[in-house]
Amino acid sequence: MKKHIYALMIMSVIAFNLLGCDVKAETKENNDNALADNIIITETGEVLEKQQPESTQTPSPEGTAEPEVTASPEIISADVELTEPEQEQVITEEDQIVPTGSELQIVFLGDSIFDNNRDGTGVPYLTSVQCEADVYNLAIGGTSASAEADEQMEDENWTSRSLVGVVKAMMGKIPTDIFAGTRTKEILDSPDVDFSNTDYFVVEYGMNDFFRAVPLSNPDNDFDQKTYAGALRYAVSNLRELAPDATIILCAPNYAQFYNGDRFIGDGNTLNTGYGTLFDYKGTCQYVAKEQQAEFLDAYLDLGIDGYTAEEYLEDGVHLTAAGRQLYADALAKMILRIEETKNN
Repeated sequence: MKKHIYALMIMSVIAFNLLGCDVKAETKENNDNALADNIIITETGEVLEKQQPESTQTPSPEGTAEPEVTASPEIISADVELTEPEQEQVITEEDQIVPTGSELQIVFLGDSIFDNNRDGTGVPYLTSVQCEADVYNLAIGGTSASAEADEQMEDENWTSRSLVGVVKAMMGKIPTDIFAGTRTKEILDSPDVDFSNTDYFVVEYGMNDFFRAVPLSNPDNDFDQKTYAGALRYAVSNLRELAPDATIILCAPNYAQFYNGDRFIGDGNTLNTGYGTLFDYKGTCQYVAKEQQAEFLDAYLDLGIDGYTAEEYLEDGVHLTAAGRQLYADALAKMILRIEETKNN
């Protein structure tokens, strides 16, 4: 009888130990999984601790499910100032302001990615060479697609130099005085430029909308000009009215890396300024392009600019090097020439 009791006691001890090991192993596995869920490794190899993610959404056309975008969790703290790196603008005779009689006419609208290098090395000029086109570059560095929160929105008192403002000026809805000191005003005021003859509008915005933490969209107003999606929609619909036969190409913001002084604080995949990462803005641009049946150039993913190639293609984490600008122009020209070939066939 004692032998049976001893045997039962031994078996109980063994079972307890085995169970204890399983519990410890399960606990360790859960802890490891929790740890993995709370970090993110960027393309640059940076290991960042996740914060509680915010859910952001891009608008959807009526009758379709609205895509849900979960913003990356690294949110800029209030004491970190994130601004677009400044870059000197260079203008030479290659920057076109009068027609030359080319068969194609391309109009560029954007920020400093298109505006800074008006010296024969910029994206618009390099694209024009490959497409043998007249090109008018209406880009203005430092501007957003959206109007800023404190800007006047009535046409008679309009103060925004955003994409929305440029489109309004092209249509003659507002005076061009607010563009004083820019190449854009010279082109807008030129009697020789007829925007209704445009074959391609190339629209590139999003970087400054991200910097300024502009809302991606307004669920109560699809055309809210103080949101990124609303401004893009406004531009597409009005450019179509201005030149019904033109093809509109929406370009996503390119991949970028961000610094506070010399300290790397994140990239377009991880840094969230309040309404999403730069990748989320890219997704909104792509969504609006599909919704509005415009062409889309995914400058974020398709140019080959990422954490591994940033040193070669980005001058300051944001703006393109000469090699980066050539890469961008090659992609645009290839798209335009493909569309032209399809039209001619």
